[in-house]
Amino acid sequence: MLDGKGTDPAYRVLHAIVGHKLPVYFANAVSSVLSMAASDDVLVVDNASNIPSLIQQLRSTAAREPRVRLLLRESNDTTRNRKVGGLYDAYNEVMEHALRHGYDYVHIMQHDMQLLWWDESIPRLASEIFAEYPECVNIQTQALPRHVDLSDSLERVKPKLALLQHYGLTDTGLYDLAKWRARDMRFGDSEVAHAIEYRRAGLRVFCHPLPTVAPIPWPAVVRVGRVIGREAQPREKFLLRPLTDAEINQVKESTETTWLESVCVPWGWTCLTPYWVTDLSTIDYWVYRYRDIRSRGLGAAWPRWERRGLPAGASVRRVQRSPRFGRLGLVIQPAWHAARQAIGRSRHGR
Repeated sequence: MLDGKGTDPAYRVLHAIVGHKLPVYFANAVSSVLSMAASDDVLVVDNASNIPSLIQQLRSTAAREPRVRLLLRESNDTTRNRKVGGLYDAYNEVMEHALRHGYDYVHIMQHDMQLLWWDESIPRLASEIFAEYPECVNIQTQALPRHVDLSDSLERVKPKLALLQHYGLTDTGLYDLAKWRARDMRFGDSEVAHAIEYRRAGLRVFCHPLPTVAPIPWPAVVRVGRVIGREAQPREKFLLRPLTDAEINQVKESTETTWLESVCVPWGWTCLTPYWVTDLSTIDYWVYRYRDIRSRGLGAAWPRWERRGLPAGASVRRVQRSPRFGRLGLVIQPAWHAARQAIGRSRHGR
């Protein structure tokens, strides 16, 4: 056991944060990893953000923190992937760096995520899963939003252990570098491409029984190099409240799945819950709301403001709400946003 936060010395873990633009989210992700995984190395990869203030901030962090290495990529080719550009080129550079420097595991986060907690139990349990399931190279560390359980995405293997049905490789989580090297693996040009390729090759992705990572809910996103929506502004040390020791013990002792809604608490601001962690360019949000209401009833599933991270006595009207939606965000704004994007795609023949 370690005296404090970090990884069991038996495992060399490299935490990698990969991002493009969204400077507030990027800084938040880096700070959370430095705070939660206080004894592990960190690789920060800026994927051609071209924002001088962000680059300067990342350089300052790397100069101040001996554990941090900074990789500044100069190009982000959006011609191969309209959604995320050259993200997976950056990912492959992360894996090459980790292999060269002899790490056991790489833990990849994207910059619109936050590390809520970390200790030696995470790589230890991961090592047990990797050993038991030779076909597993990648373990998801995100706490998944509850609506995932309303689809065919998860298969329960044993208590607190599930696998993602449609993936042989995902974009985040822990990666076993020995298996990665042995299979000569690489990320493809899109999430779908490598998910399907490695699923057909027989690989499977499990969800870590103790999730540690939360995406920022109702986020600003980058699509085709353009920022959509507004970033939440920090009012506390982090955008999301880190888990307390008691909450960590509760996650460890629980026999049920730990959903995102139970551990992800906007800190000093508020947004709608159940959470949504991507843009509204498809009808998916409405499909899941419909399924959720049918499953749990209107009162339990209807969106409401998440208040747990607000100061005592604070009113929703007095704090920053979701970075993307205002008072009418409950129904009208998501609907209008989705309709507007659909109209735009139709006009441009997409």
